[in-house]
Order: sequence, then C-alpha cells, then structure tokens
Amino acid sequence: MPLTEPDNLFPLPFTAFERFLLADESTDYPMMFYLQVRLKGLVDRNVMRSAVDEALGRHPLLCSRVETSNRGGHWVWAGSEIPKPDWDHERWMAEEPWRQPIDLTTNIGLRVWGEQGSDHATITLQFHHACCDGIGAAQFLEDVAIAYARHHAASTGAEAELPELRPINLELLKNRNRAEGRRVANVSGSIVRRIRIVMKYTIRYLRQIKLPLLAKATVDEGERQLGLGLLSLKLTRAETRGLRDAAKQHNASLNDLLVRELMVTAQAWNSNIPNEQPRLLRWKQPTFCVLVPISLRGPSDGELPACNVVSYIFMARPVMLVARPDELLISLRDEMQLVHQHQAGWMFIQAIEAMERIPGMLRLIMRRTRKSCMSTIVLSHMGNMLNAIGSRLPKRDGRIQMGNVLVEDVCGIPPIRQGTAAAFSTIMVSGCLSITMRCCPERYTQADAQELLNSFLECLRQTATPTSPPPEGSAQAHVSRSV
Repeated sequence: MPLTEPDNLFPLPFTAFERFLLADESTDYPMMFYLQVRLKGLVDRNVMRSAVDEALGRHPLLCSRVETSNRGGHWVWAGSEIPKPDWDHERWMAEEPWRQPIDLTTNIGLRVWGEQGSDHATITLQFHHACCDGIGAAQFLEDVAIAYARHHAASTGAEAELPELRPINLELLKNRNRAEGRRVANVSGSIVRRIRIVMKYTIRYLRQIKLPLLAKATVDEGERQLGLGLLSLKLTRAETRGLRDAAKQHNASLNDLLVRELMVTAQAWNSNIPNEQPRLLRWKQPTFCVLVPISLRGPSDGELPACNVVSYIFMARPVMLVARPDELLISLRDEMQLVHQHQAGWMFIQAIEAMERIPGMLRLIMRRTRKSCMSTIVLSHMGNMLNAIGSRLPKRDGRIQMGNVLVEDVCGIPPIRQGTAAAFSTIMVSGCLSITMRCCPERYTQADAQELLNSFLECLRQTATPTSPPPEGSAQAHVSRSV
C-alpha cells in the first residue's frame, strides 16, 4: 500500500554531511550500515509488513530517493516504491544484497530481509548512511517494535496496555543541517589564541599518516567470509564491570577505553604480519586512528525523525604512544572531553562546507583520497539503545516482548571504507557489553576475521581481569548465525 507524501516537505535539499557520504562511497564500498534483530518465536509477516509501513510513514527520508541537478541534489518522495521485506532465504542468499549497492537515484535507502526458523527469526535492516545515522535507525527500530506489538494485539483481539508511538515533527527535517538550537564548536579567547589552536590541530593532522590494518594474504574464493560477515561477542557482567572499573581508574569513559583497546589490538595485529614499511617523509608521523561517529543532536531534536545529524571524530595517536597504554588512555580521555565540551564534531561539517565553497573541490578530494586510509578502524558506540525499546514494551523471561515474539538480541555495524578494513560497534545488553565486527571481505578471510576479533577479545580480557584468568563461561566470539 503506497504511503502518503508529507505536505510541504519535498524536495528536501541535501546537507553537507549527506553530500560527503554520497561523494565518498564507491561500488565496492557503499555507504551502508546494518541493524540485525534476533527474535524468539514465529513472526507474523502480515503484521510485520504493517508495522514497517507505519514506521516508514513517520520517517520520510527512509522513503525517499535522490535527484541531482546543476543546482545540487535533493531528496524526493518515493513512498509508492517501498519494497516488501524479503523472507525468501534462498533468493536473498543468491542475490547477496550486502554486496549490492543501493542506487538512491532509483531506490529508497532501506532494504529488509529475514530468515524464519522453527522457533527463531533473524531480521536484517540495511540502511544507506545518507538517509540516516545509527540514532535514526534506532528510532525506526523502536517504531517497528511498538507498531508490531500494537498491530498484533489488534489482529488477535488481545487486550493489552501498549505504548503509543513517540511524537514526530516532520518540519524539523528542514533544520537538520542548521546549528541553531545546537551547541557548535567555538574556541574562546583572543584571536591570537584561536589561530594558535587551529594551527596546532591543522599541523598535527598534516603530519599524520594513518596506518591501515594489514591483511595476511590474498583471499581465495573458498576462504571468503560467510554472508554479511558479522562477527559478535558478548562479555559477561563481571568482564563488563572490570572494563568500567579500569576506565574509572583514569576518570575515563568505557568508550575511551574501547578506543584504546582497539589501537593496542591494531598495533599487535600489524606487528605480527610481515610488511615492507613505506618510505615516509621525515616529518610525517605514523599513527593508529579510530574514527568515532558523534551525534550533533541537541535538546530541540527530541521529535526529529530519522535522519543524519552526525559527524566524525578522528582519534589518532602516534605508534610509540600506543605502546604506553596508561598514557594513551589519559590522552584519549582528555581529547574526548574537549570534543564533548566544545561539540567539536561540527568542525568536520564546517570543513566540508568550506571545501564546497570551491566548485568541484569536495569531489576532487574524495577521488584523490578514495583509496587512502582515513582511519585504521571505525568504532560506533550504540550505548543503551535497547533501553529505549525495553522501557516501553513489557518483558517476559527477562526479554522484551514484541507481540507474539521476544527480542533476544540486536547488533549493528557501520560502513566499511576502502582504506578502513574493519568496523566495530558496541551496545549494552542487560548490563553486558556486546560487540559486533565486520571486516573487508576482499582483504580478510573468514579465519582472519575471526582471529582479529579473538585478538580484541583477549585484549579486553587482560584489561578487565589483569591479575586473574578469565572466569568460566566468559565471552566467546562467534559468527552471527544469519546473514
């Protein structure tokens, strides 16, 4: 059933960050990220379709495609072209949608496919990053969960007190690129001080060479990763508490600690792989870099529909500093505190806008740097995303009840860029840290990807339990059951 186009919203011009994402993607490395939900029970597919349609009607950018012109690009409504969730396992395994870019000029930026077993189902949502960020995807997922519960109750005549969908203001989409109502980076002090600080960070950036994760060998066809290639692990409560305690010893956050652990893992990984060192200019400094997406939303964005209000922070540190983990964590902590204090994520947006003032400059830079390493690894922290759903729906056996099914697990993963071989995401589930990883399938075999995640797991264990062996039943890395 076609959705109704919102009044006075389209055409909707691109934001600077949306243009950057569209310019940075390629056929082999599309800007797509994923949410995967594991459910216990049999999904009512008619109810699920109704729930997805209702949620899509509340988030217009997920029902849109792009049009370009001499004056730039914009979003246009495509609510009559919504594809159905694909439950044909054999068909989508053959088509491999995770290897097929989404052409936003002809399709909307969302695909959904599912697999139903005897008593479990797995649903995968594939988003084009230009349409929304992880917070927007979480909003959409919450709406689907609540709508499914309500539609299922209505279809069965069950009497249940279920929550209403949160209020949405579509007009806010017109202001998603504006700084008004949001804190913006503003370096205080005299003009001399501001110039000095800007020059300091500019020179530091120009000196840095981001080191990529090295690949062990050429990937043969028989060694390719399975399906979407999501690998996941979940720490125990004790291990998660150990990581929090380790972070608190330095007044750092868990996210700061995870950035450090990824840098340490990257250095250990690269040191075990023979590689001819590139010749660098003497003033260039090799660094490990973790790209951290950061939300730019403000207090007035509570009713903002799913969209992209995010930026990038590049946490880069010299190789020599990575060998001193305590100093490294303190350094990361101090920089991240400044990022939050001054909302420094806006600086990346402002840099894009500055490049766009020169016609063709953004695309030229994107072409020149497409194969370069922008960051060693991506880390997207989704925090307590499930709490937003779990606090509004009833629970059974400690799990969120969504109509006739239970939510067992949720994981997500950000896009992989050509020069960035691995992406990690984290989420808190019932007091346990759950971690998901995806590696570039062209550079890493199934065994290599598993080894990398196991190396990260071992690094986390050493930090969480520095003087004792891992407890029984502690986390084990595993390949996600579905694709």
